[in-house]
Amino acid sequence: MATVDLPSVFGQPFATLTVEGSHIAYEDSATTTPPLAGKVSFYCLPGIGDFRHSFRFLAPKLAAQGYRVICQDLRGVGDSGTKFASFTIEDCVRDVEAVLAHVGVKTGVVLVGNSLSAAVAVEFAADHSDVVAGVVTLGGFFRDMPADAYFRPLTPLLFNHLWGQPVWLSSFKSFFARPPPDMDIYCAAVKAKMLSNCDHASIIGAMIRASKEPSWAKIPQLKAAVLLLMGSKDPDFKDPAAELDFVAEDIGKRAGVSVTKKLVEGVGHYVQNEAVDETFSAIVEFVSTL
Repeated sequence: MATVDLPSVFGQPFATLTVEGSHIAYEDSATTTPPLAGKVSFYCLPGIGDFRHSFRFLAPKLAAQGYRVICQDLRGVGDSGTKFASFTIEDCVRDVEAVLAHVGVKTGVVLVGNSLSAAVAVEFAADHSDVVAGVVTLGGFFRDMPADAYFRPLTPLLFNHLWGQPVWLSSFKSFFARPPPDMDIYCAAVKAKMLSNCDHASIIGAMIRASKEPSWAKIPQLKAAVLLLMGSKDPDFKDPAAELDFVAEDIGKRAGVSVTKKLVEGVGHYVQNEAVDETFSAIVEFVSTL
């Protein structure tokens, strides 16, 4: 199948950093738009099986306000390499550590994590309170859910080299309640990338099997304020509003930090793509309080 290339997030070629014998791909707005002094830096992480381009609408808007914005592909996904030994939450945290050290950002970071990457953001923030100013989660998974008990054992069968790509793409499409206008092109790019390297499908399965409980256990170490955004029609949760309330209350009690929550009406799992302006406004208002 022919390659389907998505435009870069910030209009420049992506960079790579060698990590554990493979590589992590990322884009940095500072290469095209110098950030303003005193502004926080956003570090954006997509969900399982998604690309850094998941922030193609939100990240440029933040950069235009003078913020530095770094968008990273998770290990094994997008333009990042696939030859890693494992794909756990802890592995992803180390990747963030490596990129931030490489680009020289040492403080004032606001982590933005979609889906699984909410757990990555929380764990990184718990481990690096001197670096992190805030945490933003979008349709976030923070803990293992009851459905994991039966779904995880099925993932080696569902996400194999033979039919893992159509299984994932069908699932991916179903997570949107309000698809963005370029949905067909974006899905074509996801399909082409997965077909170009059969490892992508099995890596998605490995990430689904990765436990989030170690990250959830670190909530009491969290020092940074948190913004939780959840789509009211997020199909990944039986009751999105109830999950949002539970997580907000639990983080507030165990960490003792400021927690702001917002249920975004009418959107699904990818709040940053389905309600761009509302997400942008909520984030900018949040960081103004840090």
